[in-house]
Amino acid sequence: MHFNPNQARELIMSHYTKPNNKMDLEGEFHTCFSTTCSDKLNIQTKWENDKLVDVHFNGHGCAVFMASTDIFLDKIKGLSLPEIKELTLLFEKFVNQEQVTEEQVASLGDLWVFFNTKTHLNRVACALLTPKYFLENEQ
Repeated sequence: MHFNPNQARELIMSHYTKPNNKMDLEGEFHTCFSTTCSDKLNIQTKWENDKLVDVHFNGHGCAVFMASTDIFLDKIKGLSLPEIKELTLLFEKFVNQEQVTEEQVASLGDLWVFFNTKTHLNRVACALLTPKYFLENEQ
């Protein structure tokens, strides 16, 4: 499978500099911190009929963290928690360069841009901080 590094870089920088889902949060939100760097996630979710209908974040961190958060949140709106967890596990396999099919890669949408994250091991945790939040904290 061929990935275009220049296109990946453009998408990452676009979501880093102008994230769709980043805003000042009012009301209740949850906070997570990376165990490997200074990434900080504040996240606010709204669920209706077991579907994620709205989600926003605030926080700070590297381009990989900010872009993966924004792209992941775009991807999961409208999904149920089991669907989000399934996507998270697939994305984790992909980022860790485990075997995935072309069909599975296609289902990741723009998350494909993190195809070479594992070459920078310290960035794997950055790419997975927000997805793992949904594995560990949402119910």
